[in-house]
Amino acid sequence: MNIPNLVFLNSARPYIDNTRIRDWGGYVGMAILGYLQGMETAPQTLPWYFDFAIYLASVALYLSFSFSVNNCFDYKGDRLGAKRSLNPIASGRISAGGGILFSCLLASLGLSLTWLHFGVASFATYAAMLILSASYSAPPLRLKSMPILDVASHGLFFGSLIVLFGVTVTGGFNTFTLPLLLSVYNISLIIELRNQIDDIREDTATGIETTAVCIGLSRANILFYGLLAIHMAMLTYIVSLLGNATLTWLAVLFFVGMGVYFYQRPNRDRFLLLVERVTPLVYILFIIRLLL
Repeated sequence: MNIPNLVFLNSARPYIDNTRIRDWGGYVGMAILGYLQGMETAPQTLPWYFDFAIYLASVALYLSFSFSVNNCFDYKGDRLGAKRSLNPIASGRISAGGGILFSCLLASLGLSLTWLHFGVASFATYAAMLILSASYSAPPLRLKSMPILDVASHGLFFGSLIVLFGVTVTGGFNTFTLPLLLSVYNISLIIELRNQIDDIREDTATGIETTAVCIGLSRANILFYGLLAIHMAMLTYIVSLLGNATLTWLAVLFFVGMGVYFYQRPNRDRFLLLVERVTPLVYILFIIRLLL
């Protein structure tokens, strides 16, 4: 009995690795943020824990699909660099065709789950996420190789649409919804541009046209820091919506001080790390205010 089980696990392991579960962290956080954002007006038809479990399952299927389909069409480039070991297709553990079929299965399961358990708005949002995610990685569009569209689309399918999906599942819009969607969209742009800047030499050498390659390293860095400044301003605005003047001024002083400090002592990775740690704290304050 144990031998077949071990054989099955060994066969399934490369497909599980293809979903890159370790890279999900921030995106699961976005999904939970969107779910909690709408809970204030959520009409519960199921026990909340069962409804939440179904929601997380649909999010897991979406993230699995997105990372899996990306590996399916990036494996040739991944073979040439350090990402080879992280891509089971690049390392030859599974075939590209097998990866594509597996990705289609994940998308079908996710669509079925949302259709059966959530409303039309949630299903439409989920379908749009899948289409954009596939178009980002797969030909004929392959948006990740189209300057401007690569960053813009990433901000949607790996940013604001994940939050919007949660909002449509649990309730409706309120005064926080639009600022929250814009904030998450912007941080997703920042993450994508950071990755492009880090890969600019490799992309240039292999002829891959990204936004960073198209505008050049210097302008890409200017855009990167500009987006960070916008993000800090948006976080301050979200804090101001909490209605506490003292908290708002503390946020202004903190973000201005952080900007001045890192302008005088440039350190991109430390700056971004601090922003990534502060951002969830602001979102948590917002969620606490919403649920109390």
